[in-house]
Amino acid sequence: MRLKKLAIVLLLTPLFMACSKGPSENEVEGLIKAQYDQAQSLMDDAMASAGSENAEMTKAMGTMMAGMMPTLEDVKDVNCDAIEGDNTYMCTANIAQTINGKSRTDKASFKVYKVNDEWVLSNP
Repeated sequence: MRLKKLAIVLLLTPLFMACSKGPSENEVEGLIKAQYDQAQSLMDDAMASAGSENAEMTKAMGTMMAGMMPTLEDVKDVNCDAIEGDNTYMCTANIAQTINGKSRTDKASFKVYKVNDEWVLSNP
């Protein structure tokens, strides 16, 4: 009987661990990349809506803004710890980005939480 209980516990432990598992490193990287892509898309839309009344000025502004927009290079050392229950995690990562032609790496902290079975990125 004791062996049977032990076997059940051993079989169910991975299942329970999977249910309370936080986001994977790849999932967090994807969320960060999506945020950079969204910022780039918003800038592109703003430049397109500026119109072509003064195409030369719009082009110059676009070039200037493109240099100021950060470009994601890499996300490393993702570490997430559960907070506020099983579906909310406080994470840190080293984010390498290029801004105005200069590369830099900063440690960032952010929340990741699950909504409708999807991971969502939020500022702390």
